[in-house]
Amino acid sequence: MSQAVITEPSSPRTKRLKARLLESPYSLDIERARYYTRAWKRAEAAGPCRKAAAGLAEALATMTIRIEDDELLVGVRSNKRRGGVIAVEKGTFNGQVEVFADPYSHPSLRTAVGGATSARAEQFARSISADEAREWSEEILPYWQERTAGWLKRKMIEAAGVFKGPVKLGPWAWIKIYRGLGGLKGITDTIARNKSEAPPPKATKAEAVPWKKPGGIQALRQAIAGIAGARSKLQDVLPDLMYMSLGVQGHTIPGYKRVLAMGFKGIGEWAEKELAELDPADKDYEHRKDFYASVSQAAKAVCAYAQRYAALAEEMSVKAPEPRKSELLEIAERCRRVPAEPPATFLEAIQAMWMTQVVLEISYGLDNIFSPGRVDQYLYPFYQADLEAGRITRAQALEAIEEYLIKAADSYVHGPNNMTVGGVGRNGEDSTNEVSFLFLEGFENIKGLGSTLAARISPKAPREFLLKALKVHRATGGIAFYNDAIVIRDLLEDGFSLEDARDFGIIGCVEPTSGGNCFSYTAGNGIMMLGALEMALNRGRRVLGDDTIVGVKTPDPTTFKSFDEVKDAFAKQLGYIVAHAVQAAELKDKAYAEAFPCLLLSSTIEGCLESGKDVTCGGAKYNHGHVNAQALASVANSLAAIKWAVFDEKIVTLEELVRHLRHNFKGAENLRQKLIHQAPKFGNDDPRADEIAAWVAEVLTRETRQHRSWRGGVYRPSLFSSGTQHIEGAFIGATPDGRLATEVVSNGVSPANGTEKKGMTAVFHSVAAAAKSYLSDGTALNLNLSPSLLKTERGVEKFADLILAYFEMGGRQVQFNPLDKATLKDAQAHPEKYPDLTVKVTGYSAIFVDLSQPLQEDIIARTEFSET
Repeated sequence: MSQAVITEPSSPRTKRLKARLLESPYSLDIERARYYTRAWKRAEAAGPCRKAAAGLAEALATMTIRIEDDELLVGVRSNKRRGGVIAVEKGTFNGQVEVFADPYSHPSLRTAVGGATSARAEQFARSISADEAREWSEEILPYWQERTAGWLKRKMIEAAGVFKGPVKLGPWAWIKIYRGLGGLKGITDTIARNKSEAPPPKATKAEAVPWKKPGGIQALRQAIAGIAGARSKLQDVLPDLMYMSLGVQGHTIPGYKRVLAMGFKGIGEWAEKELAELDPADKDYEHRKDFYASVSQAAKAVCAYAQRYAALAEEMSVKAPEPRKSELLEIAERCRRVPAEPPATFLEAIQAMWMTQVVLEISYGLDNIFSPGRVDQYLYPFYQADLEAGRITRAQALEAIEEYLIKAADSYVHGPNNMTVGGVGRNGEDSTNEVSFLFLEGFENIKGLGSTLAARISPKAPREFLLKALKVHRATGGIAFYNDAIVIRDLLEDGFSLEDARDFGIIGCVEPTSGGNCFSYTAGNGIMMLGALEMALNRGRRVLGDDTIVGVKTPDPTTFKSFDEVKDAFAKQLGYIVAHAVQAAELKDKAYAEAFPCLLLSSTIEGCLESGKDVTCGGAKYNHGHVNAQALASVANSLAAIKWAVFDEKIVTLEELVRHLRHNFKGAENLRQKLIHQAPKFGNDDPRADEIAAWVAEVLTRETRQHRSWRGGVYRPSLFSSGTQHIEGAFIGATPDGRLATEVVSNGVSPANGTEKKGMTAVFHSVAAAAKSYLSDGTALNLNLSPSLLKTERGVEKFADLILAYFEMGGRQVQFNPLDKATLKDAQAHPEKYPDLTVKVTGYSAIFVDLSQPLQEDIIARTEFSET
């Protein structure tokens, strides 16, 4: 068993901060929900912008603040460590009323927050006091029942009449689904807690209908609803789990550059100037008036919030001994200046960035919506000036960056998650600098802590930057590599200017976008591509559903005479799914524009103060929609298997194959093994599969990019998973690649687990060939590495050449888990030994021991490459 290299934070201070974080349990916090509810009640008759500003002002003036020992950067989004604010007005957590009312029994808690393990779920549950549970159930939630964004979205969807409602699944289908997720014990426990007398399921035949007694199937349905991805029952999954539009708009990169350039005081003054100059004859006068007045109120609230920390630090300094007394006084002085004023020093700049992150998350109500973007570019001018003036040393800057990274990891979902370093500048010059290296070093020292660092690699990048990023993998996972040339090419296709395309950062999992000038949010609208193939083989029906046609009605597959007819049916189903996902997204976006503006974010985004419009209303310079898919390999392998088995080798007819799929290969195990082991598989540099994968990606790209957002931009396609490969697989029957019903599907553009047999170079060839389309919203390629590959300097050099060759072929992105299976299995068995073991899940990173067992098993099952 090979473990990662042992690294530690660079100073005793950041070592203590990291230890304190890891020792803290995860928690839920209702403070923000409490104060937003109070403010909205008082502002009931006001416009949407005024209510949003009132809620933020109330929260920032009233929420608990604290400054802990050793901290130099201050600002908390929750009154609890590893706590999270709840966006009650978004409706994201409506399904958790039972969590608060009975926090030890709610079945969806394990999956409602980041795919949590049972132990982590229990921490969430125990963080809610009896008084908080009562307040949530009796005072907060009743007010929002018909006022949330989720409720308004559903109302609009129902009025539009475009969806039929969720597919109907019978009891046996529900059992198969949950077995596929490995959750039978959780269901048994749920039934026991609900005091049901029903036994756990033992049926093995479709005719059996267990759990007829009260509480059984109801508990199972409730649990699946929590897993289904909307955190709010099946009503948020539209219409049949083939396409989902969740109740949030995320992710994006706020305008940190604007905050650093003018501060929130300057932003507020800008809004007030625009307000004073408004023309009452303007047809949008009332909206702009509401917007500018509300931005002014929000900016003042942020400045006052920072002053609360200044006062607290000064108060604490009275009783503090040296050197802490001086540190607290310095904190007070920084908070008096930033983020109200433009920062003058490196420490002020990083404090301003962190405080901005905190208030934006409080404003929106979630901790994983905003990514910082190009942190090295923001901070380098301040670092350079301080270094030259003798105000800071490299060691002090590194310590501050480590604290910033630790604070970013102090979250209950994934926090900011992605920060970007390296790449070219706006004029095309290499912009890698000393702060780029400091972030790599700091990330290595703290071992990532579940965060992600995106390393941009251009042809102009210094080789030592790539080598350093690879060496970080000796200590931890969490770094992903991006090909500047391809990403910039894609963003130009989206309509970004060349300068703005060059200035991209990575947000969320793997999604590139220009920073501080767009609302091209990249998460929340997902489709199930493998389901499109299932419907193509069943005339628009779902195998695990009833006989209802939920897709477009395509011909009976028994009439297909060629593989092209199969492809045509698939393309039609995929186009249908994409179109409906866009419809759901457009209605969601209109619900936000109507009633749920993002004032504070808008005040930082280029275009909004200029136009007097919130980002939700199209005020940003750039506006795009997005459609996300995964399972490229599962789809390509299945189509390749059909071509190979039915039309080339003729070992089975399509009619026979479809029948075997409907019966989950019962009585056809010999055929299934041939499909698994002999049919072409994506990831082996085999054109029989790779060309099909490229065609699937092209269809997804074409069908997505033909749609435009009502806010102005094109819809952008992506191929990455947010950890939902188990969820998607759970609702799909057996597939032609030999996969059984409810089993996991492949993630992103990665080969299906265990199917890549010819080494990493072959994988790179396949992925580069398949993902040439304008997949501008990002792709995720996940690979497990044997730690021995990077053990020597020569190994690192060879691996750097391999990545550069992959990028030269057109590869867009790649990320690695540098951990062997023995280490991962040991972490599963002994989580206490691995509190900071960071892994790449899909696009995002996480601490391995905090993941649910199905996600852990998926990571372990990935092929471990010990040579290229």
